Amino acid sequence: MENKTNFSQLLSPFSIKGVELKNRVVFLPHEPYYGSEDHLPTEKHQFYYEERARGGVGLIVMPSLGVHPSGYYACQVAARKESLPRLKEITATVQAYGTKIFAQLTHYGNQTKSVETLQPTWAPSAIPDMTVREIPKEMTGEEIATLVKAFGQAAQLLMQANFDGFEIKVAHDGILRQFLSPAKNARKDEYGGSLQNRARIVIEVLKEIRPYIGDKPLGIRLCLDEFIPNGYSIDDAIEYAKLFNPFVDYINSDFGTWESMAYSLPSLNFEQGFHLKAIARVKKAVTVPVIASGRIIQPAMAEQVLESGTADLIGLARGLIAEPYWVKKVEAGEIEEISECTGCNQKCIGRLLQNRAISCVVNPASGFEENYSRQVLSSRSPNPQKVVIVGGGPAGLKAAELAARKGHQVVLFEKSDSLGGRVKLESSLPGKKELGGVIRYLTYVLNRLNVDIRLNTEATEREVLAEKPDLVVIATGASRLNNPGTYSIEDVLNNKVSGENVLVMDYDAGLEGTGAVEYLANQGKTVHWATPVFFNGQDNEVATVLLPIYGRLGTKKVIAHPMSVMVKFDNGQATLLNPYFNRTEILSGIEAVIVTGLRAADNALYAALKGKVKNLHLIGDAAAPRDTAAALADALSLSSNL
Repeated sequence: MENKTNFSQLLSPFSIKGVELKNRVVFLPHEPYYGSEDHLPTEKHQFYYEERARGGVGLIVMPSLGVHPSGYYACQVAARKESLPRLKEITATVQAYGTKIFAQLTHYGNQTKSVETLQPTWAPSAIPDMTVREIPKEMTGEEIATLVKAFGQAAQLLMQANFDGFEIKVAHDGILRQFLSPAKNARKDEYGGSLQNRARIVIEVLKEIRPYIGDKPLGIRLCLDEFIPNGYSIDDAIEYAKLFNPFVDYINSDFGTWESMAYSLPSLNFEQGFHLKAIARVKKAVTVPVIASGRIIQPAMAEQVLESGTADLIGLARGLIAEPYWVKKVEAGEIEEISECTGCNQKCIGRLLQNRAISCVVNPASGFEENYSRQVLSSRSPNPQKVVIVGGGPAGLKAAELAARKGHQVVLFEKSDSLGGRVKLESSLPGKKELGGVIRYLTYVLNRLNVDIRLNTEATEREVLAEKPDLVVIATGASRLNNPGTYSIEDVLNNKVSGENVLVMDYDAGLEGTGAVEYLANQGKTVHWATPVFFNGQDNEVATVLLPIYGRLGTKKVIAHPMSVMVKFDNGQATLLNPYFNRTEILSGIEAVIVTGLRAADNALYAALKGKVKNLHLIGDAAAPRDTAAALADALSLSSNL
């Protein structure tokens, strides 16, 4: 276990224009989708930010406060006087923990929709963002002047909310980056054409804000590479950074756009620290502090970034969503107790792109801090009991952790020789090794909490009752329902699938099915990928997880058959039915069929114990076969009974 003294840079104070941060860790601005429909902050925001402040972070940047109605987005918080009462409560709550909080200002431009603004959307030119696909209105000179003034007026108003500093968003979304982009800005006036002209509005906004905020810090969240055709690159971003340097007190690094979101929010498809080389180039080119970002997950990497001079501060978003107490645990030298972000992007980005409030797979309490804060979950029970848990998959392990933290005596039965359940399989799939982090964390914590773990023990009704438990949790998972003559995902991973022309009948449309296809394709096989859903793999997070997988599969021999189910297989011929088009398709020469996603709950032990145990609970796949996120959330919801 690493000691606090190993992180002298990370834990050292840092000053931004006279505002003293207690450490170098920044909770990066990110839209949690907690705002009300009329663009007001909510109590949910307050509990969310309080948990990270309590966890020790040095600075929180509250994201994307809208400066003008023409650029609002659904559930975005607006810089309006009606927002001030709650914003004051949020800043006071955060500051009570010694954490500073800045306000980020933005206008979505061509990345909102007229259904939100009730008017044509504004943009530098009549060029849409291709993820939104709505053609915007090219702004007039008068509208540009209105926008610039709106940023200043928003800052003036938000001074009343007692923010410690301000930041403008010139990042993966927002109209100011759209002005910088040669792909989105085709103007012929003083706001288009040359790099200096495209930067003009950003400098005007910075100058407009400064008189209203006095000596408070003013930073910029700057996209350093758009990663889109005809967009600007890191070389251009360095020139932009030099232009903005005299007007800002720090640069907060950012990458990509909605059209290249895999680079904005890199998933486990990308290596940790993916953007650090580009950030180091910007740092060398400017004189103001730089905040690093982009899959910085482990404290050791964060410390190295600071020691090497790559950046001055460490920006974390998903890392602090997954582990709000990241800083506190670093301070205490409890590195192994950090519940690391796995980069799955399923409940953060995945939910956000569905216009839903974000949460986290490995930390299902995220977004529900009012009821499930760390303080609540770790409060000792006044009446310790004996808890028996059957099943060492994610649901059972999480339930064991929560029960043990409450002070209960916990016995956990697992019939196999190792813990992990479905996660063992999922983390064995191509590119999914980091998913095993949740089991690493839970295994470590259960050992530290002295949970009685009994491996190679298939619990029976008799064995459970012999423990004289006060509460029993059944988390025995699910069994596969593959037809005779077909292969399972386990067969795939154990290299039991023979033949060079195979069919994956994917009822899963998530990790399992997608992983089976990629595993087989990597062996050089021709893989027909059939699925009943509208597009293959659609239950993965699409923008940052599935699309990079598509990119890899595009170089392999993979043929997709969406909206299709296999209705017959005989003598190497598979008949697929597309019920939406009412068509059939016959695939010949199929040498093996792999079926994924068909499972049935293993709940026999629960049925046997029903009526014999006063407190009996069924969670995870044993209740209903779903995914790891659901299994962990089931365990969290059980905590109120512990």
